[in-house]
Amino acid sequence: MNALVRRVLAAAVGLGVAAVLVVLYRNHRREVMQEAAREAPVVAPSRVLSADGAVVITLDSAELPRVGVRVAALAAASRAPEARLPGEVVPEVERTAVLRAPVAGRLTVADGARWPGLGERVAAGAPLAQVSDARPLALPIGGVVTSVGAQPGALVTAGQSLLEVADYRQPLVRVAWLDPAGRPALPRLTLGTDAAGVRVPARLVGPAPQADSVTRRPAYLYRADRAWPGATPGTPVVAFVPSATPVAEGARAGVLVPDSAVVQWEGLTWAYLRRGPGRFERVRVPTDRPVPGGWIAGPSLAPGDSVVVHGAEELLSEEFRARVTVGDESGE
Repeated sequence: MNALVRRVLAAAVGLGVAAVLVVLYRNHRREVMQEAAREAPVVAPSRVLSADGAVVITLDSAELPRVGVRVAALAAASRAPEARLPGEVVPEVERTAVLRAPVAGRLTVADGARWPGLGERVAAGAPLAQVSDARPLALPIGGVVTSVGAQPGALVTAGQSLLEVADYRQPLVRVAWLDPAGRPALPRLTLGTDAAGVRVPARLVGPAPQADSVTRRPAYLYRADRAWPGATPGTPVVAFVPSATPVAEGARAGVLVPDSAVVQWEGLTWAYLRRGPGRFERVRVPTDRPVPGGWIAGPSLAPGDSVVVHGAEELLSEEFRARVTVGDESGE
């Protein structure tokens, strides 16, 4: 009898141990599967579709407010052909100034002043520094620092250049006059660059003292109404001269694409055209016809088309985000 009881107890213990092992195994399997699920990449449905070279971003109604997309209809526009004449920003002695040490000694910064660095703007007449016990030094004109010849605390010699500044607020440009129509120099024209579509009005100053160094043709000086990024002596520019052809004969029709609608990617300019509710296609915007406030484009864009005028950069970011895949990170 005792032997039978012992066998029954042993069997029960064995079954209990087996049950415990099964539970532990199942719990372990569950934990492994949960950990794998946590580590698995979250693959969101793609919002970018590419077909026949066109890229279309699709956003639902909940995402549009987050991205902040606003669209506007394009209006028809035209502009007469223009002639492009080569030009160059020229230096002006009367618009440059050099701050020199009046005596030999140690250069110190004037009370309440700060010694400027390259590219910083300084005001005319403001005390900047002094050498030993000499009178405080100031520049006769304001401008951008183009050269720094010494630093505070240094020993300088009499006549040494300490600072050089130039006033670039209204650049002077020499234009090689190669007008196809043979007209005399126009009293007003537009200056700018082929890149970024910069346009700045300018007025005629008079004939340049020398002919253009490249074309050897007569040149004229024009004073720009304002500066633009990079407008420093030696910088090439373009003078845009209205064509002598009547507008009715030479006008090039298109639509006006505003600056706010244009984004840059891979050296080209683009806009997002609305193809339907929440659907936006990235289309090229040529920049060969810049106008104030934007560009004239066509024929991929037509009057009445709606483009994104607020949120275009965010759409471009959405497009790039959708292209990121697991394993793209460096080292994987």
